[in-house]
Amino acid sequence: MKIKKLLPCLLAFAAIPAFADATTAVAKKVGPVSYYGTLGSSGSKVISLKTNKEAMLRGMSWFWSDATGLPYYSDVVLDWATDNLKIDVIRFAMGITYYDDKSSNKLSDGYSYSSVPDSYKVIVDRMIKAAIENDIYIILDWHSHVAYNETAAAKAFFAEMAQKYGKVPNVIFEIFNEPTGSWGQVQSYANEVIPGIRAASENLIIVGNSGWSSNPQEANGLSYPNLAYALHFYAASHPVSGYGGHATQAMSAGKAVFVTEYGTVNYDGAGTPNESATNSWYDFMDKNNISSCNWSLRQVKTTENGNVKNETSAMFDGDVELTSKALLDAATYSNSGKIVKAYLTKSARNWPELVTAGKRTGACAVPHITAKELDGSVASKLGAGCTYTSSNPSVVSNTGEILSGGYSIMTGNDGTQTVVTIQSIPAQTVPNFKDLTCNYNGTCTTNRVLNYSNGTNKEWVVTTEAKTLEGASFTLTSLNPEIVTVKTAVCAHVSCSNAQTGKQVLMYEFKGFGSAKIVATAPAVTGYKAVQDTITVTFEKGSNKMHSNFKKTKLALGGVADKLLPDTTMYHTPVTFTFNGKESSDYVTKQGPALYAGNQNAVVRITANAPETDFYKEFHQTIQVIVGDSAQAVNLAELEQAIEAEKPVVDPDVGMISTRADLPIHATVVNSQLAIASNESEPINVEVFAVNGKKVMSHVVNASNALVSLASIPNGSYTIVISQGPRQLNISWKKSSK
Repeated sequence: MKIKKLLPCLLAFAAIPAFADATTAVAKKVGPVSYYGTLGSSGSKVISLKTNKEAMLRGMSWFWSDATGLPYYSDVVLDWATDNLKIDVIRFAMGITYYDDKSSNKLSDGYSYSSVPDSYKVIVDRMIKAAIENDIYIILDWHSHVAYNETAAAKAFFAEMAQKYGKVPNVIFEIFNEPTGSWGQVQSYANEVIPGIRAASENLIIVGNSGWSSNPQEANGLSYPNLAYALHFYAASHPVSGYGGHATQAMSAGKAVFVTEYGTVNYDGAGTPNESATNSWYDFMDKNNISSCNWSLRQVKTTENGNVKNETSAMFDGDVELTSKALLDAATYSNSGKIVKAYLTKSARNWPELVTAGKRTGACAVPHITAKELDGSVASKLGAGCTYTSSNPSVVSNTGEILSGGYSIMTGNDGTQTVVTIQSIPAQTVPNFKDLTCNYNGTCTTNRVLNYSNGTNKEWVVTTEAKTLEGASFTLTSLNPEIVTVKTAVCAHVSCSNAQTGKQVLMYEFKGFGSAKIVATAPAVTGYKAVQDTITVTFEKGSNKMHSNFKKTKLALGGVADKLLPDTTMYHTPVTFTFNGKESSDYVTKQGPALYAGNQNAVVRITANAPETDFYKEFHQTIQVIVGDSAQAVNLAELEQAIEAEKPVVDPDVGMISTRADLPIHATVVNSQLAIASNESEPINVEVFAVNGKKVMSHVVNASNALVSLASIPNGSYTIVISQGPRQLNISWKKSSK
């Protein structure tokens, strides 16, 4: 099979499959969740709903989930931070659309939740699973400054997360990062979002407030249980003598406060850390048992389009993404990071001791045990002459034999308890070794572009050096070389990065359609397991595409559209057409590529159909043609029947509408809200047509991501036409009320 050059891969996570279930994860160590359980609030205090006692957490906020922050959203980084920074909580700062409140400073395409929501749910699941395994809390943060413009999307997200994770004690919901509007706007938004959470979960909800979450004392009008209010400060700009009073006022009024974001530097994340002011805040938070997350876990320096940017609030110095345990172990802390690490580690609590408090006296009581997976047994560390019952015999047997990583509480025959934590041998990291799907058009489920050794082959670069991040040389072997081969070649195409151009690189070459198993092997190195991992690399047929002439059209009675119905797609696949679901129509006639209108007013939905070919999938695309006066159309019954037969048609009160994967435009309808995202920057035109062709709505969207309300449209069947330049997406939509 001859395959020509593959186009650059779009920066799109959108094709990542629906997220897996993290609710089956189990803790592998004893942490704050084992001690506190589910968190809530009582008056001015954040409390454990298990014990009704006050709870206090200290931790880190990850950076925006953009190109800079997203590499840190991994179980490897979270594991390391729990062990080395002694964090109790992490904050998942999920970027929605914009960095600010101006609706102009947009997150890069492919990195905003609004563009690729399903992909972000995969990442959320991964991070919740890692938090559960580390027995710490995770805050799901709608990291936006204009969430009241994203109400429909936020409602859907938090309702779904609550339904899935509402009974998981680790999860905390932060519904609005830093509002820039009034408390009234926040209150209205919160009253829309919170009921969806409370329908499935009693877990703590944190609500932002006016002034970039600096005024928790102003909050009122939310009559839900287990709420706390955010307070954000940056010590070099916001002294505790001022902003601390806002927290005091809020708590005096019976409102719980949670500092979900603070920095040691200026409010813009830059400048020199003010250690004295930061320590004053630490004293204040400790005295008042206020939980906190520091901004942020990342490196100081990043380079964007050749411009070096510094964020001195970052935990680590330098310009290297610290995505492996080895890199993190060797990292240098920034000046801010040194201050924050000192606070976190100094304040660390002995969770095993707290969990077993009251059961530590007796002949069988021994100090809590930490061992490695390869140690074989902890029997010698248990009490002589005692017998024990293991709470987790798959980790440690009753006799102390080590079976796997994790933890177990060993209860002695005298009732005393000892926590035994078994550290798993960490795995090595093979760069970019993960499941991958690409198609003939060039779209891949990764944010890496395709690269080439020449102008003919379809190839994807894995790495420039065949070594794990821990230093071991690795090999990749394809078990299905007829589909994907692994090779080394010089990266010579324009799509090669600066670091790859002219160098030998390890790459996949796609040979045929299907799925291939790729095996990675590497020897063990000090402190790390040998590698023997397998992934699936899939190459699919491409999505076909019609010429731009095939578009919605209005014809006069007896009129003609010369090039409306081309005989082939853009990729030369023969096309057949149906007219309102039929092979021919009484109202229009196809002659070659031309369409001739009859002498009756009508509305005709014309569908282009192309069969599956050697290189492209089966294809269907529908346009609407109006002949004469649509208000006087004589074929409304036929048209209604055709629309009802088209798929997908989904009641917006219970679901959403799927859209074409082959276009850069993506759209979803939920609860009469049309959410649009595009990889292009041109204005987007939205038009809604009734079955008779009458236009009932027209709207221009000047942003690449936006919500358009359809609430004013009466119940009935409609076609939503979304166009951007020559690209067009048609959606059949049925609006009904319950």
